[in-house]
Amino acid sequence: MFKTSLIALTLLMLFLLQLTVTSGCKKKSDDPKPLDTIVIPPVIADSINPGYSDDYAQYADLAYSGYWGPYNLHDPSIIKYQNYYYIYSTDVSYGNTGKCGIMFRKSKDLVNWKFVGWVFNGVPPKALAFMKANQPSYQQLSIWAPYIIKVGDQFRLYYSVPGNDIHLACIALATSLYPDGPWTDEGIVLTCIPGDPYNAIDPSVTIDAVTGKHWMTYGSYDDGIFTVELDPATGKRTNGSDLGKKIAMRSQRHDAIEGSEILYNPEQKMYYLFVSYDWLEDNYNVRVGRSTHPDGPFLDFNGNDMAAPGDNLPMITAQYQFNNHSGWQGFGHCAVYNDAGNYYYVSQARLGSNKHFMDLHIHRMIWTPSGWPVISPERYVNVPQTTITSDSIVGKWEHIDLVKTTSKNQSITIELLSNGTILGVDASSWSFTNGWLTLKFRNEETVYTTKVFREWDWENKRQTIVYTGNSAIGQSGWGKKIKN
Repeated sequence: MFKTSLIALTLLMLFLLQLTVTSGCKKKSDDPKPLDTIVIPPVIADSINPGYSDDYAQYADLAYSGYWGPYNLHDPSIIKYQNYYYIYSTDVSYGNTGKCGIMFRKSKDLVNWKFVGWVFNGVPPKALAFMKANQPSYQQLSIWAPYIIKVGDQFRLYYSVPGNDIHLACIALATSLYPDGPWTDEGIVLTCIPGDPYNAIDPSVTIDAVTGKHWMTYGSYDDGIFTVELDPATGKRTNGSDLGKKIAMRSQRHDAIEGSEILYNPEQKMYYLFVSYDWLEDNYNVRVGRSTHPDGPFLDFNGNDMAAPGDNLPMITAQYQFNNHSGWQGFGHCAVYNDAGNYYYVSQARLGSNKHFMDLHIHRMIWTPSGWPVISPERYVNVPQTTITSDSIVGKWEHIDLVKTTSKNQSITIELLSNGTILGVDASSWSFTNGWLTLKFRNEETVYTTKVFREWDWENKRQTIVYTGNSAIGQSGWGKKIKN
């Protein structure tokens, strides 16, 4: 009898304890938990799993802007100061719930981002005066495509203010001693009004590694991309009437080209010009040229001058889709960043199932043996880089040929066999030496030289191995391992 009562009492106590524990498992929107509630931390299958969804409809309202760290991002610019990375970006939001004033966020690891808010409360006074003088009905809807650079002890934030549905815009400048402000309105750098054959948006600044000269690239559609010299002391044009010179265009005026940024690679001793082609919601794709000088000429993979009519290679991003995900589109208008020898590509991409979701994409950027940039097929999560052997390469992979711009580049399944052949593509083989994987498809019709490293598989929520590289004609190829 006593034993039975003791068992019953024990079961009752366990039941009461369970009630206490489960009372702590409510959603954040529920009532606050009692201070004495026991909370059991969730079980995480992989400690590096970022754990956030690509669909953020539940956080669309402005009241949830604290959750916008990796969300509602377009046309980013990135810089590091002390222990933080900062990203500044165009005013955009799913459902148009945001504000006007340049969105910014920060992170310690490039993975977990905190949305801080807006740099300005509306368009700064000097730019606003220009816009209202040239469009009396002008409404402050958004500021576009900021660019951040540090010169000496001063942070310089360039930004674009577009007119309301007319060819009117200005590039302006604000300065601060700190990346989170307060900011001083330095006024206008360059303008365009109806009838001008250029577009005063999308600024970025490059400093000549040899001469110290400053150059600002700008432009969108119209006559293409231009570069103009700046006064290093003021951050404004050396000659106030100088529009600069053209450094990139497409086949004809008004063809879609924009979002220029130049990155200097000291190992290659080359300046790389990144530009985006086509419409930003779906067919956006990034092209690259390079030069020994920051003001060009920039030559593409085939030696063509990017300022001459025609499209250029390589193409390093475009819309794509791996299995178990709706894929990504609108993958362009990038920032490119050298973090002490580690290179990163930063841009938005729009969710394949809903183009109005604009997610932050940060990808490792790798340099091929021929000196061209390619990016990882997966977003950066700082996966530990342990040794990869030939045996690790054997298995099933998803492979993407990055060739299409008007539809998704979809993956195919291939299997790399231990005898050096490839199943899934006829007459194909592979070899692996010192971290570089060579893929020869269809009797060497296409040969990719690719770098292999470890990444997080966002589609399957696991760690994996990936490759990225290009072919002899500048075509990018991506892959990720899905099964041994």
